[in-house]
Amino acid sequence: MMLLLSGEPAPDADPDDLPARPAEVLWPSRGREIGEQVPVLVRAELTQARAGLRAGSAAAAVLHVRRLLEAVCADHGITGRTLFHALRELRSAGRIDGWLLSWAEELRELGNEAAHLGTAPLTRQEAADAVELAEAFIDYLYVFSPKYRDFQVRRARPARKSRSTPIETTAMRILRKTRTPFAVHPYPHDPAHTKSRAAVALALGVPPPRMLKAVVLYLGHHAVLAIAAIEGRIDENALAAAFGAGAARVATRADVERIGEAIAADVLSPVALPYLPSVLDAGAAGQDSVYIPSGRHGLELELAPQDLIRVTSARTASIVK
Repeated sequence: MMLLLSGEPAPDADPDDLPARPAEVLWPSRGREIGEQVPVLVRAELTQARAGLRAGSAAAAVLHVRRLLEAVCADHGITGRTLFHALRELRSAGRIDGWLLSWAEELRELGNEAAHLGTAPLTRQEAADAVELAEAFIDYLYVFSPKYRDFQVRRARPARKSRSTPIETTAMRILRKTRTPFAVHPYPHDPAHTKSRAAVALALGVPPPRMLKAVVLYLGHHAVLAIAAIEGRIDENALAAAFGAGAARVATRADVERIGEAIAADVLSPVALPYLPSVLDAGAAGQDSVYIPSGRHGLELELAPQDLIRVTSARTASIVK
């Protein structure tokens, strides 16, 4: 049964002569709008989960929530694995955090209960909770996370002239909170002509072996971070060997953004990615001090390599060709 609301006819109009009017469904509610950022497959599963809940089928609602998790994994390029392992790959790649993994695990287990005979029937409240949690899950991934990345990009723009001191970046806050000694080195930055790491080294008069870069790579589906001097290229085979893996590939820009860093790769700060396993090139580890990106154009951070190793929990290995 549905309760419909149609347009009001004119008082003196003959109902038989009136054109058809679209009706608005007042009951049952179809739920709030799904953000347009949500991928089609994920959106379809959430729609079906809501429909199952409205129809009074708790099992159908929860099964579609489980399928929603599979669609999220597929959207992030993780397929051909059990959902249990796929969710952990999402976490290892930095695409969801520990809390979201816990949420997803609860939903996965509910989905398993709905799929198998012999378990106690799911209640409507459990199904409603599952749908609501799934909505929050995709909001975090597809709506709020991109908004936060956009915010980071706006914050990364040059500070207004009225500001006498630079706004702290994530890397600077982490260094301060961990009581890590560091120095901030500003350099001229023109948004229309972004400097390369080599140009930043030249502007600051820093020898290239002390100017470091951070490069995200993947070992299978697992993201890792390579930290090395700007000279030379990352040896992907050596990096893979440092982690006991068979092969490595450099991450694409889309990969980096999904991890949570929308700022350009040339200001990607290794300190701001503590959740990624890291390796510092042995040559850089032997310097008296090193320079790393702050996470914002126009600012460079200097610290001791031993402190960089401590803050990032990095291992050391020769990873530069």
